[in-house]
Amino acid sequence: MDYYCKNHPDIKTRKKCQYCHDHVCTDCQILFLEKTFCSYKCIVKAVGNSVVLWLGPKKKKTGKKKPQISLGRFFSLFLNVVLVLVMVLLWYSNRKLSQEIGALQSAVSTMERGADTTAVKPGFSLQKLPGAMVRQNNINISGEAESNTVISLKVNEIVKSVTIPENNKFFFRDVQLDYGDNDIIIQAFDKDGRILFLERLTTKFGNPTLDYLARDITHGDVTVPKIALTFDGGAGNGAAHEILDILASKNIKSTMFLTGAFLKSNPLLVKRMIDDGHEIANHTWSHPHLTTYERDQHQNTIRGITRESVQNELKSTEEFFQNMTKRKMAPYWRAPFGEHNQEIRSWAAEIGYQQVGWTYGKGETLDTMDWIADTTHASYKSPQQVLKKIINFGSENGNGLKGGIILMHLDTQRKTDPVHKIIPALVDSMRAAGYQFVTVSQLLNE
Repeated sequence: MDYYCKNHPDIKTRKKCQYCHDHVCTDCQILFLEKTFCSYKCIVKAVGNSVVLWLGPKKKKTGKKKPQISLGRFFSLFLNVVLVLVMVLLWYSNRKLSQEIGALQSAVSTMERGADTTAVKPGFSLQKLPGAMVRQNNINISGEAESNTVISLKVNEIVKSVTIPENNKFFFRDVQLDYGDNDIIIQAFDKDGRILFLERLTTKFGNPTLDYLARDITHGDVTVPKIALTFDGGAGNGAAHEILDILASKNIKSTMFLTGAFLKSNPLLVKRMIDDGHEIANHTWSHPHLTTYERDQHQNTIRGITRESVQNELKSTEEFFQNMTKRKMAPYWRAPFGEHNQEIRSWAAEIGYQQVGWTYGKGETLDTMDWIADTTHASYKSPQQVLKKIINFGSENGNGLKGGIILMHLDTQRKTDPVHKIIPALVDSMRAAGYQFVTVSQLLNE
């Protein structure tokens, strides 16, 4: 029988919490005195129970001498009591910190912002302190000038906008700054061509931290009714033409994660994806296994997988795509087979790529498993079962599909019941419920 992590229902594991016996994966487990636990709370309870049992009633000893507590036993008791106190303090401090952060986020969300910045998205892991970044830094500039004047705005010597005052007032709205230093110059040109220097601003727009880029993105904002329909393209293209036809008929723009092998074998399909407005992201060059998950259900980096090999997989795909299309790939990648860990994600983040997975919840996932053709497989679902699973996703927590990322594939081994046939019904159903289908970039940045 297969067991799955209580926090990551798509990850198989045989590890169990020593106290509550829930299954946890390697990323979730906490080791304490060489035992596996799922949380500090369980550690505290387990240690507390041990102390209670140690201090519990003992069998009376026979003989004339009264039982005495040895120095070693007294010292062991003292250590156990200290450990319990320390763990309780850690648990209380962690809980208090989480409450304070929650209160801070609530306060920030009600503040009026002068600049158009993107708030921290749900799913931002507070306990692991992953860093942060400002995704967008747009500024508004306004001023006064005579109506027969031309006003120009330059950022780093590049003219971003030109305007003519109306009623002696001019505006530059949503001026996008670049990462790093920004030298902003506003100039006025009168009717005789003379230049009047009005203002010079210098600001620095910081680069994102590596920890932030190395997160595993599994959903967008869970308060906004947007869904990203994503497709992986490995070697085959068995369903690609029909999928593109369906998406075009429904005016859906999706994100395609393509390997170098797919790009090389299907240039016309890739051209159509771009012409149809789909976003192209990275799925590595050769679709290799990166971790040991297939053989031991642990996300440990395979021996021989290095920073250089991972980055070469991504760079080779990116360079081929850019040479073929004269365009840049979106700054996202999806690890083959869903195999990745913090180390591997950090290597990808060093060259600007964020890992995008798919959404999962308690015992449910938006992985359609459309590649499974064997009807006897435990994870096999018919198209109608997949449709029902997606539509009902998140019904328990009230968020539904908000911010969801759905995983499908451009190839299929199914001869009679391919899952992509449900796309029209899925789109119609979710649109009727008020949802909008967007690309991954739109889901994360808007």
